[in-house]
Amino acid sequence: MLHIMTEGCRFLYYFYFVLMFFSVLFSITSTYITKILIDILQTQDYLGGIGIPIESISELGTDSNFLSVFFINLFGGIKFLSSNIWFFAILIIGFALLAAIVSAIRFLFRTKFMNTMSKNLQMLLFNHIERLPYSTIKSMKNGDIIQTCTRDEDILKRFAGFDTSMIMYTFFIVSISFIFLCITNYQIALISMVLMPFMFIYSFFVIKEVRRRYRKTDDSEGEMTSKIEENLASVRLVKAFNNEEYEIHDFERYINDYKGKYMRWGKLRAFFFSSSDILVFGQIAITTIFGFVLCFNGSIGVGTLYMSFTFVNLMVWPIRDVATVLSNLARANASLDRINLILNEPLEDVETGVTPSITGDIKFENVSFNYPDGTEDVLKNVSFNVKKGQTVAIMGKTGSGKSTLAYLLTRLYDATSGNIYIDGIDINKIQKHYLRQHISIVLQDPFLFSKTIKDNVLIANQKAKYEDMIEATSICQIHKSIINFPKGYDTAVGEKGTTLSGGQKQRVAIARTLVLKSPVLVFDDSLSAVDTETDFNIRKSMKERKEKCTTFLITHRIATAKDADLIIVLENGMISQMGKHDDLIKQEGLYKRIYDIQTKMV
Repeated sequence: MLHIMTEGCRFLYYFYFVLMFFSVLFSITSTYITKILIDILQTQDYLGGIGIPIESISELGTDSNFLSVFFINLFGGIKFLSSNIWFFAILIIGFALLAAIVSAIRFLFRTKFMNTMSKNLQMLLFNHIERLPYSTIKSMKNGDIIQTCTRDEDILKRFAGFDTSMIMYTFFIVSISFIFLCITNYQIALISMVLMPFMFIYSFFVIKEVRRRYRKTDDSEGEMTSKIEENLASVRLVKAFNNEEYEIHDFERYINDYKGKYMRWGKLRAFFFSSSDILVFGQIAITTIFGFVLCFNGSIGVGTLYMSFTFVNLMVWPIRDVATVLSNLARANASLDRINLILNEPLEDVETGVTPSITGDIKFENVSFNYPDGTEDVLKNVSFNVKKGQTVAIMGKTGSGKSTLAYLLTRLYDATSGNIYIDGIDINKIQKHYLRQHISIVLQDPFLFSKTIKDNVLIANQKAKYEDMIEATSICQIHKSIINFPKGYDTAVGEKGTTLSGGQKQRVAIARTLVLKSPVLVFDDSLSAVDTETDFNIRKSMKERKEKCTTFLITHRIATAKDADLIIVLENGMISQMGKHDDLIKQEGLYKRIYDIQTKMV
């Protein structure tokens, strides 16, 4: 995952840690030079007390070691430094300034590579989601997907950027400080690490429970997000039934569940950090007391005591923060699990298959289908033939399998058994991408994007000419309405088409499909939102088109179905009647009952 996230910023990401190393080194060197200054001042004070001139200083006292000698010789020697104490101010400030400059540069690098990582991960998720099979998308909750693409993505990005850098910073600061302490006084070095193993052991066991609780909290937040998304999608229904009070109380159940789980996670996390402070301050206290004892005995000087206290503080807090990282690691692992739930889903293969010339001859042969989460077949042994250019009306009660036929025809689902042929070729052998270019479907509940009307009409065929768009909207009886808008085709459509009426949305959606000029069209009860006259005019205009296409009309209206070349009546997933209007109204069955009811209502 890290390899994918750092694509395009890999150099910056790894060079960031090189800069971090030098930033830590300069900071520690600044502190060590302060220790040398204290040692020289202490030596001067001692020699001055016994009457020896300062200029005669040749070496430090008990705190002399090869690291001190290296720095002293590097910066002019003991006599030069003893006579020019002011030079230490330049050295200390200079190294501190270098550390600050390097830190500023690496923070700029971090900002850039974290933005790139965020883009890479979001593009990876969105690209994968867009290419998942329809059945997989339908089985997921929208709230969970949104949660994964926003909050979980942000947690993973911050872990890769902030928390990983904290681990490396802790490694650098602890290892370099420990090496300096070992060179100066191995006893101080060892005592400065005495409680560290206990801190890691304690963190390991507590963080396991923190991770478990966070995963439950994250899942609960996903459920809450799903509830919010569902209510936003159904706001008109809620208003229509005065259901606001019920939805508010129902949402309270979700938020109380999230609150309870968040509090259980938060309490354990807070307990961990407060209790770990005991180990942190304990380590500082042990090192400081031990340092005072050694200093009092004359084993170390004041400079080493100062250095040990400073270095222990430099080490112990980042180590404690690594425990914070362990807590964040629990969150990152939980988020990574949720991200992988999406990324591990196999992509839909839309490229494999043949790309034959499609004219519109369609044959269903003993087709049965059962939804993945269903218990019985929705379609049962459905068989019929349709010739190129024919219009087929499909009627039936709700749940009889009418829309499922459209899903199978475009391979949003594949038939459980039986075969579907297009121009004599098994539909399963045809490339899905190619198939969906040649079989266009207008859904019952049209969806319009938050773009202009022009963008919505041309979204499926960006290469269509302006004249093609006008022809399609004219067929759908929407052209005159559009040109009467203040901005015409450049009129912005609100979210989900809220600025248009139901009939206008439906007609724009139909025009969007007609622009494709596909040889096969499927209207999934998509004329239900327009009046009968407009329905008739649309069908009449389509018949007069130059491009003859095979048309499927899934409908409940006899007026829409009666002029079809073939009418198929579905009951309980099976074909109960099939024929033309004049023949079917003479037969006893569902079609005649619907005809009688609708005729009486006129």
